[in-house]
Amino acid sequence: MRNRTRIAIFLSIAIVILYIANLVVYEGLALALGLYTKLQLTTLGVLLGVLPAGFIGIMIAGSYYYNVFTRTLYTLLAVYMGAFAYLFFASVAYGLVVGIADLFNLFTLLEPLGLALFAGALVVSTYGVWHAKQIKAAHYQVSLPNLPEEWKNKKVLFISDLHLGQLHGPKFAEKVARTVNARKADIICIGGDLYDGTQAPSPTMLTEPLRALSAPWGVYYITGNHEEFGDNTVFIKAVKALGIRVLYDEKIEVHGLQLLGVDYHNAHTIDGFIKILSSFSIDPARPSILLKHEPNHLTLAEAAGVSLQISGHTHYGQQWPFGLVAQLNYLGYAYGLKPFGRMQMLTSSGIGTWGPPLRVGSQAEMVVITFS
Repeated sequence: MRNRTRIAIFLSIAIVILYIANLVVYEGLALALGLYTKLQLTTLGVLLGVLPAGFIGIMIAGSYYYNVFTRTLYTLLAVYMGAFAYLFFASVAYGLVVGIADLFNLFTLLEPLGLALFAGALVVSTYGVWHAKQIKAAHYQVSLPNLPEEWKNKKVLFISDLHLGQLHGPKFAEKVARTVNARKADIICIGGDLYDGTQAPSPTMLTEPLRALSAPWGVYYITGNHEEFGDNTVFIKAVKALGIRVLYDEKIEVHGLQLLGVDYHNAHTIDGFIKILSSFSIDPARPSILLKHEPNHLTLAEAAGVSLQISGHTHYGQQWPFGLVAQLNYLGYAYGLKPFGRMQMLTSSGIGTWGPPLRVGSQAEMVVITFS
């Protein structure tokens, strides 16, 4: 019930924001395209109103149904919502141009500039769709105090935020498994949001290709916030069936290194995270890696003696300029490897997408960490 209430509140806020932004895009497009008749303006208004409503509707329907129709409609509307962000920016920019033209009597430039701005928005959006499909490897060299000799020059491969569901199905999971295995890592870690949060189709069907993931020192998984939209035991059971080790508020030893994994829901609050860290009895004299979906509560992890925290969740904003917002929200730790006191913090931009299948200013990545 709590999750349903949160989702309802989120959707309500999203609808209000979307329709305020819609008014801006409506005015910008009508002016740039020279639309003035009642039929033209009504058609544009209905179109701009239906598309966001359709996306919210298909998100809800996609929680229950999974077929060619839902996947196709979801993809088309999701792409539009990604492009809508840049149509909005183009509309705001065009509004400024109109204001300047009014001051300096440069009205002959309005039409070509308006068309250029909106064409640019579509070009950027098209690039974003293509770029989101290009999986890159982000390489980091990490040195941990008192690292056992067995870990020297060993590789940890970290992926997160696949968001398997309507947009990213079994074929995407197969591509990820193939790409990851090609790196021949010694250990593989999946940092949450493996699923998009729905159970249509079954979680088992979506992740079956990940059964092929293989690493000599094991494959490990923690939950993310999208596994908490419903009963997370369904997702956890599906992951276990693949032979992947689920670290559910658990500490294990991997060749002399402490590997810690926390559940998103349990570690989301300060009190819950403190309780989990206390139960780990971390030895600060020995190296440790904490897998935590969201890059927050860093002070608590550092005080508990964690050597390296690895997270995802932020997508680095996914689309420019939202990466700047993510950096502000996570105090500069929304992406990359950075020191935090005696601890190191590494945040990945994720390998999949949520919502619009676009990436501009961020990359779909797997993180490869080599220890020295």
